Amino acid sequence: MATERPNRLEIGKIGAPHGLRKDVHASLHFAASEALSRAAHVVLVGTDGPREMALRSVRPHGRGIVLGFEGVDDRDAALTLRGARLEMERSLLPPLGEGEYYLVDLVGASVVGPAGPVGIVTAIASHPSIASLVIRLVDGRTAEQPLAPHWVGRVDAEAGRIELDNLDGLVV
Repeated sequence: MATERPNRLEIGKIGAPHGLRKDVHASLHFAASEALSRAAHVVLVGTDGPREMALRSVRPHGRGIVLGFEGVDDRDAALTLRGARLEMERSLLPPLGEGEYYLVDLVGASVVGPAGPVGIVTAIASHPSIASLVIRLVDGRTAEQPLAPHWVGRVDAEAGRIELDNLDGLVV
């Protein structure tokens, strides 16, 4: 059974204010993404819930980017954004190619191995060198499975199913 896809996708996180200015640093989950350069607005999700923000500026800075938002007029206002999830409407992102999927679309997918059911994906963990599936195993424990071709045989995000070739990569 296919899982319902969210209308918005988390594309990064808001960091510290940029110097003494009203802009903020942001890190993107996919550093090469150019989606923000074509966006007029984003949604920031912080402790006070989601809020739509109009983008004033987007520019590269080091390994991340610096964002400016309409209505954020000083460093104190910029500081309140720190730690917020940076989300965009799915419709504003580039179309996916054949066999491609957004990692968030794997949350809720069933995971099966050579011997049968393994569990359900509950989250995605982004590590510096690889993304991993966080899986609630059939016995209730939690494990991570790196998304690497020598362990993951087939991913069908549309059907909500991930097939593992073996369980050697499963970290409990």
